[in-house]
Amino acid sequence: MGTAAIRSSSNIVQRLASFRERFGIKGTIFKSLDAVLHKVLRTYVHRVVWLDLSAVAHVAPSDDSFTFRFLTADEVAEFAKDPSYFIDPSLIEGVRSGREVCFAALACHRLAAFGCYTLGFVEPRQAAGAAMSFPSDVAYMSYGFTHPDFRGFRLHGVAMALALQELAKRGITKLVSIVSWTNVASLKSCERLGYINLGNMTTIGSHNHAIGFYPKAAKQLGVRFGRQAVKHEI
Repeated sequence: MGTAAIRSSSNIVQRLASFRERFGIKGTIFKSLDAVLHKVLRTYVHRVVWLDLSAVAHVAPSDDSFTFRFLTADEVAEFAKDPSYFIDPSLIEGVRSGREVCFAALACHRLAAFGCYTLGFVEPRQAAGAAMSFPSDVAYMSYGFTHPDFRGFRLHGVAMALALQELAKRGITKLVSIVSWTNVASLKSCERLGYINLGNMTTIGSHNHAIGFYPKAAKQLGVRFGRQAVKHEI
């Protein structure tokens, strides 16, 4: 066995050991299967989750060291210069056009946590290769992030609950999103917030264009996928 092959095998063993430590044996099996699906079959499996905002408890900020509000496009552009936030540059134009809204927790001038919500239509690259559209009273949560320096403050849940309260004032009454079937932490967080699982979405191919299999329960709620998605004007 060559040096490169030995190094590759060693990396795989270390990765599996890390998965087992973080997710347990069952989680490691799921992660390993997911890796094979991605690498060999170019297949991605996500849970489609749905939240009725009426089920979300009213939240008031309890820590005065953080400010919670929507960001302007210029603020998003400024924060995007910092690679530690992993902000997609396309988000800037999305916020400017009104198709995206970004709600943040700010610690003075630092971006502690934020969540992004898309209105009307989701491009394939935002949803594992499947375009999505939904009724006008529904938003899609496209992204959520907490900076490592601020983890442990439960900012994600607080910021999201506050964002939903503000979105409700804009006529948004429901939220739809997709979560990787192996992302146990996010799925548990969704469950605590009151999301319901509508079923699995499976896409095969690239993130720009994929063949998909979508849950019937989501379609019954007005969510459209792939070629059936309608690109709404905002």
